[in-house]
Amino acid sequence: MGRINFVLLVLVVGCALKVVDYQHKARSLFVSLGQEQQAERDVEVDFTRLQLEQTSLAQGERVNAVARAQLKMAPPAPGTVVFLPVALAGGGHE
Repeated sequence: MGRINFVLLVLVVGCALKVVDYQHKARSLFVSLGQEQQAERDVEVDFTRLQLEQTSLAQGERVNAVARAQLKMAPPAPGTVVFLPVALAGGGHE
């Protein structure tokens, strides 16, 4: 009878150690989950900020101002624009 009790005691202690190990792993994973969720929120904030920045940089007035100031571009003079006819797939003209 003593031998069975010893085997059962060893099994109970082994199971208790595994429970402690799994609880530690669960806590570690929970902490990692919180850190990853915070990183996700940070990325979402950065993405929103970049979208706003892209919107402000892509406004027509700003593009026009940069083209004129930095690239020295100007609209074409009247009469210098030539429109070419477009050939349709059927060979006819419109």
